[in-house]
Amino acid sequence: MVMVVVHGALADAAQWSDVRSELATKGHAVVARDRRGRNGIAFTPGYSLKTEVEDLHRILDEAGPDPVLVGHSYGAVVALLAAQQRTDLRGVVLYEPIATGHQLRAFVGDAPERAQRAVDAGDLDAAMEILVTEISPTPPEILPRYRSSRMWQSQLSFVPAAVTEILAALAHDLDYDLVAPLSAPVKVVLGAKNVGTMPFGRPTEALAYALGADLVLLEDLGHVAHMDGPVRLAEAIAS
Repeated sequence: MVMVVVHGALADAAQWSDVRSELATKGHAVVARDRRGRNGIAFTPGYSLKTEVEDLHRILDEAGPDPVLVGHSYGAVVALLAAQQRTDLRGVVLYEPIATGHQLRAFVGDAPERAQRAVDAGDLDAAMEILVTEISPTPPEILPRYRSSRMWQSQLSFVPAAVTEILAALAHDLDYDLVAPLSAPVKVVLGAKNVGTMPFGRPTEALAYALGADLVLLEDLGHVAHMDGPVRLAEAIAS
């Protein structure tokens, strides 16, 4: 079985290597490609979520018949939008799609615009701090350790792309409460640490209810289970 993975912001396909390896041991071939803004893949003028969906359709067409589509965070929004337009998917797994449109704006305020100004000024560290404290909230007690980690340094190169993606999510108003069921079976994955929170937990719960999907909780994990708990995430995806 072929699985197509769509990664999120502050990430690239390589971050999913451990999950990919675990899925391979379960007999699944995994296609995980970098999205725009990474490794020389440029954003085009007029970039939007529609751009990402068109890119994903091409990957799915190349993957062969009846793939399983897996999306995370911003990538889960892309996966959902693509899945709404297809009838050839064996299954869909959505891991913590980020809120969009007015619901995201109510939570983040002007943080994306301030992050963009920091990127424009060449201060990726300041932009990163805005992203991880005001958009993807990091607990204050964890932030100092996070700032000094290799992960922080490895994610800095993704900051410009992540800001562009957050702005694209703001421009696309998708009400998860009103999403119609998909033609393929759907599984929705949520880190237990994010239950009831924004901008990931509450949208994920609303989407699971609207789709009538199985909601899989990952105990003691949050938004980056692909790095913090790849074995358990792979089990959730493949089960």
